[in-house]
Amino acid sequence: MYKFFLILFLSVSLQLSSQINTQLLANSSWTRVKFSMLDGSRDLSQRSSQVLVWKIKGNNLCLFTDALILDKASCMDFKLEKELMKTSDLAGYQIEKLTADSLVVIQRIVGIDSPDKIKKTWFIKSSIVLNNFVKEKKNDSIIIASKNFTPSLKRNIISEILENYSQKDFFYNFSSKGNILIFPKKQKVEVETEYKDETKANQKGIAFFKTTIEKNYHLWDLTGFESFEKIIIPYEMSIKNGNRSGLSTMGIRFYGFSNDAKEFPVFTKNKFASTDNFNKGMDALNKQKFDNAIYFFNEAYDNDNTNTDALYNIVSISLAQNKSDIACTALKKLNDLEQTEGAKLYSEKCAEK
Repeated sequence: MYKFFLILFLSVSLQLSSQINTQLLANSSWTRVKFSMLDGSRDLSQRSSQVLVWKIKGNNLCLFTDALILDKASCMDFKLEKELMKTSDLAGYQIEKLTADSLVVIQRIVGIDSPDKIKKTWFIKSSIVLNNFVKEKKNDSIIIASKNFTPSLKRNIISEILENYSQKDFFYNFSSKGNILIFPKKQKVEVETEYKDETKANQKGIAFFKTTIEKNYHLWDLTGFESFEKIIIPYEMSIKNGNRSGLSTMGIRFYGFSNDAKEFPVFTKNKFASTDNFNKGMDALNKQKFDNAIYFFNEAYDNDNTNTDALYNIVSISLAQNKSDIACTALKKLNDLEQTEGAKLYSEKCAEK
């Protein structure tokens, strides 16, 4: 890879304490509270609103990325080799820190050794996250759930709603926004809906969703939430159907709890086009057609701004040609994307321009 910045050696970064007690992993649950790349760059593949919970049982690791669905997970076996949770011959998670309350891991993939391409994740014991929330809200009778503090469904009835919806031949699109209200002491659940579309088709679909949720109170895991009078789960839901061959998508998610402006700089229009243009840029670079290379690298970035290598290549070529204006344009984009090396170079070479 033709990059301007130096690849740092990982020997220092990954020197881990021999005092790690890996027995603390046994039968544990961990909630992600922070993530970045190893060099401190922002992880452009993740968003702050996304949930990640690790549940470990024996040598099995399950990753939960849906706050509402307990059985919706990606699971894998791992082999513990000293401080490395080896999930395959080519990948695993290096444990940097492990205590009774916290876990820090570094993703290891064979062939990836650049610090801005290696993921680092911080976790806190899930029971502590929940207990802290309940303690904070102990004087409240009504609470609003969020991604890390919510009752969850023991069974994925959202998918079941999709299947039943299809079987009932409701072949149209509809969307809904509102609140799921859970009353632990009354042992009931209600759905409040803000109707956006008053068509009969949309109302029919929403009514089906509402009825299904309300008759399945027993499927909610309310551990830690039993003392509250009412739990409010804000939601958005949509079902999209392209044709009668089947429904294409259904989603239910929280809304309103994360308005972080940092969510928005990341965009992907066409990853295939981005990769294709990047390869064309590398080919032009190898042929020393530098202007063409810059053009293709810009096209690669425009189609997927997580393709930071394209920007670094533009910086390297432009600085070699003493075209600081072009280099600084690319460095400004890297700075906005919170890429550590790019931000450093931007400060050094472009701050006064």
